Formats: sequence, C-alpha cells, structure tokens
Amino acid sequence: MNKVPIQIMDLTTLKAVIFELRQDIVPSRFENSQQIDSHTVQLGFRTLEKLTWIEISWLAESPRIVQIPPPERHGEKSTLAKQLKHLLINLALVEIKQTGFERIVSFKFSMRPGKEIEKELIVELMGRHSNILLLNNVGKVITLGKQIKESQSRLRPIGTGDIYTSPPPLKGLIPKSS
Repeated sequence: MNKVPIQIMDLTTLKAVIFELRQDIVPSRFENSQQIDSHTVQLGFRTLEKLTWIEISWLAESPRIVQIPPPERHGEKSTLAKQLKHLLINLALVEIKQTGFERIVSFKFSMRPGKEIEKELIVELMGRHSNILLLNNVGKVITLGKQIKESQSRLRPIGTGDIYTSPPPLKGLIPKSS
C-alpha cells in the first residue's frame, strides 16, 4: 500500500481549521477519545446536531489538527486516550483559542458554557517540539503526549504534575500587513 504524503500544517491552514472548528463544535460536549498510534489521538464532540471527530497529531514531521469523518474504533488501549476520556467526559468544550502567529491551540472545557474552566487541552504544533498536554484548572499538567526531560531541554522540561509554561515566543519581527 502506498502511503499518501502528509502536508505540513502551516499557520494559515491552522487558522482556517480553528475558525471552522469554532463554528462546528463550540459549544459541544466531549464524548470520546481514542489513540490510533503513539503520536495521534482522535476526539469526538457532540453538538445538538451531530457527533464531530477531530484528529490531533504531534508527529514531528507533520503536527496537525484536522476534522475527520467518523473513524473506525481502535479500542482504548492507550493510557493517554483513557485519561482523556476519563478526565473530559461530561465536560463541555466552550472555547478554542489560538493567538497571533503562535502554533499553540487551547481547547477549554467547563461543566457548561459560562461556568469556570475546569480543564484545558493544549496542542503545540511546533515541528519536533510538538506535544499535547491536558491541564487542570490551576495549570498543572495531568497528562501529556510526551514527557520532556531536563536532558532533552534545559529551557522547558515538562512532565506530569508540572505547572505548564508556554514555549518561548517566536523570535524576530511580527509580520504586519503594511
């Protein structure tokens, strides 16, 4: 079987996908998760009209967030998928946030729209530094796609139980339309 090459998700594509996801799944209720490989999870969100699935990958060569057709069931073998399902079940997705030129997307969950944020799923789409992290209401990492040890990064090691800190901002001038 020939593998189809995966297109890299640039900032313009990311912004378009986030815009569409906000329209389609905010607000919605988290319903299910499954992990199809060591770097990709699929999450199901139920709106009043339908069940929508998204796929999040932190694969270094092609990190991405995309809406997908309903996937085949892969079971719940992975610890990450089990943790996401257990910790997000019965929560409402109330906000998807991505700012400026950063490739960091925040999915915010609460008991229902207008209530306090209880969990936050952070997706960092930054090449080999890509990751997915679930935070509690005080910003502590509950679970994550890959732990970063001090031997791997002296700037930003991160693991379960750590307080989340954003990656360093982009260097250089911020692009302007003028």
